[in-house]
Amino acid sequence: MLGKAPGIFKWVVLATAVTSLGLAGCSSNAPVATSTTATSQSVSPAVETDFRQTRQALESGEFVNARAYLQQLDFRQLSTSQQIEWLLLATETERRSGQLDNADALLQQLQGYRDQASDDQDTRISLAQAQLYQLQGNYFAAARIRVFIAPVLPPRYQMDNHEAIWENLTQMPYEDIDNLMSANAGTDLGTWLQLAELARRPDLTLEDQISALKQWQQDNALHPAAQNLPGNLAYLNELAAQRPQRVAVLLPLSGPLAKSGEAIRDGLMAGYYDALKRNQPTPDLVVIDSQQDASIDELYAQALLAGAQWVIGPVSKQEVQALEQRTVLSLPTLALNYGDLVPTDHPSEAAGLDQPQPPANLFQFGLAPEDEAIQIADRAWQDGHRRALVMVPAGSWGERIFEAFRDHWEALGGEISETRFYKNENDYNPAISQLMNVDESNQRYKTMRQLLRQRTEFEPRRRQDADWLFLVAQPQQARLIKPAMAFNFAGSLPVYATSHVYSGQTDKRHDVDLNGISFCDLPWVLEKGALYQQVEQNAERGQGPYVRLYALGLDAYRLLPRLPQLQAFPQHQVGGMTGQLTLDGFRRVHRQTECARFRGGQPQLLGQQ
Repeated sequence: MLGKAPGIFKWVVLATAVTSLGLAGCSSNAPVATSTTATSQSVSPAVETDFRQTRQALESGEFVNARAYLQQLDFRQLSTSQQIEWLLLATETERRSGQLDNADALLQQLQGYRDQASDDQDTRISLAQAQLYQLQGNYFAAARIRVFIAPVLPPRYQMDNHEAIWENLTQMPYEDIDNLMSANAGTDLGTWLQLAELARRPDLTLEDQISALKQWQQDNALHPAAQNLPGNLAYLNELAAQRPQRVAVLLPLSGPLAKSGEAIRDGLMAGYYDALKRNQPTPDLVVIDSQQDASIDELYAQALLAGAQWVIGPVSKQEVQALEQRTVLSLPTLALNYGDLVPTDHPSEAAGLDQPQPPANLFQFGLAPEDEAIQIADRAWQDGHRRALVMVPAGSWGERIFEAFRDHWEALGGEISETRFYKNENDYNPAISQLMNVDESNQRYKTMRQLLRQRTEFEPRRRQDADWLFLVAQPQQARLIKPAMAFNFAGSLPVYATSHVYSGQTDKRHDVDLNGISFCDLPWVLEKGALYQQVEQNAERGQGPYVRLYALGLDAYRLLPRLPQLQAFPQHQVGGMTGQLTLDGFRRVHRQTECARFRGGQPQLLGQQ
């Protein structure tokens, strides 16, 4: 074992110029890739020993030692094959230690050796590139490389590569998969994309997915994924067999939350009757008004007496918080809201006691706006934005959304130039003027004019230290805020908003003022498929302001048999009408929705623009 690497160690490699990658190093033996290489006979037998020790250090996570072993070698005295091996090990060291820029630079050097690499080394170069792409979040590029090299991989790589292709594809946004299928039709990659699409389609029930998967296997019998289903696809039949036979549904069907409860119930029943119509298995549903004069224990007693095996609900935050305080629930439960308890596996240092944990059979699912704030941050970052302005409503609700956005945006590396918590007003021009610093621009002009004592050419400018705006606003507010931005010389500033900006109903005449705003919302709302149209016709006055709660009810019904799947495969996503759904380690469901932009007064999916 090497204890400490002496001095400052640097990888030094040559491309069009020398690149110093800031590791630690002694300059006397700094390895330099050149076109001049020694013959293998001139290389010390200790080289292979150093390579072996480097690999052992990497397996143990001892990256300082791995660098030190490589540093002992004089790169210029290595054979071409050994230079390639040195670069491969250096790349792996940097990648596994989180130095992705260094790994990328080393990979660029390796590209110049492709013609001289052995078949095994060439494969490892490709795999190293795929691994780096994956860590950089470029999942499609990673999957494309892996699919391309799959036919020539040695057996020892094949299974891991097979699963890695699936992992990459399942991490991609659903709309990207949908858009890339046609561009890659007729190829192995296109067939992989077809499989990923049917695994994530929001309109498919569990039975639909099983049927579509069988058809895909028949149509692509020779495809490697058809012969060895990746991820959790092989477990779908088992999930269907374990479906609960009777479910109690606890919803507020009286009192102040009655309209919300009825919308969730009708969405849930839409899923139930749709399954019946298509001769698919359905559980018996026992609907119980959670607002009746009964304690939560009495409600669960009613569910048990009715023979229920699962509970969907309750809805109110207070009820979910009450469930969180229990050690265990008498029935496994999919609550339709989130409590405030933040579970942890570590003892509370302040109290010296274990932090309370929610029951192991409590799952939580709702329309948390925090998920949307995080998704907007990711989207803006991917679009190249780095400095944000923020406008959110004053009050605890707006602050909660802002905190989720801020924490994630800053974790990505983004900056927030200014945040404004606004009140509901009829004129947002003063607030926008201040946020854009137009008032300061005008004041500077007045000061300059006084100093010069003459008229000067002047055009007010907005602030230049921000490249986008994160907006949380209802439609009525956003219809005033967006025109006020144009009036204050910020009409070209990109605006990204949460789903609250859209009423859920097409209203071209009023929403033309929202043109240019990008936002993310439920597939149920943006796609308005056949089941949406059916529910819309059956609802007494349409879905109206409760449209998203209908989708919540539908997804709760369809999600229930999938919870074991999500729990067993944490990285897996299930397509739903509320978005692509995942389950975290605390059994909370998170949503990744679809994104659109207002054009001509109506939303248009970004992938279709």
